[in-house]
Amino acid sequence: MFAEMTAAEIELLNMLELLSPSGKREVREYIRYVLTKQYRREVMVAIFHNKLLVNLFHSLMYLVEREDIDINQLQKRVRQIKELYYAIFNQVHNRYLEVIEDLDSNEVVREFGRISFENLDRAFQQGNLAVIRMEIVNFHQEYNKLGKKKDARQIVAV
Repeated sequence: MFAEMTAAEIELLNMLELLSPSGKREVREYIRYVLTKQYRREVMVAIFHNKLLVNLFHSLMYLVEREDIDINQLQKRVRQIKELYYAIFNQVHNRYLEVIEDLDSNEVVREFGRISFENLDRAFQQGNLAVIRMEIVNFHQEYNKLGKKKDARQIVAV
């Protein structure tokens, strides 16, 4: 591990070594704060700017706008979106969970997914096409709205 360290990382370790216990605690708290902010932003970007998820949503919207709606196809597409949504969320969450104690999951992203997928499941159980269509359109609109939030925007250039 130490053979792979850069000069900047060694410099940071040397600085940390010179700090008092309270200084080390303050640095640790600040790093935790910065990592938590970075985590929240990364989860938002990973979910709401994922090309595959966007494509799945487009195909779902195409399916729901057709005259001859196939509920089985809609359910399959929603299942694919749900699996990918939570896989992406868990991938980012688990990476940060390894280094940040008591990491709070990003409530906005997690709750949005949970509520949306529960609403869709309920609509599919009812079997009412109008309700299914409404829930899918609502889910897509909310997904797009969250993708435009400040934390979800990608930094294109610095």
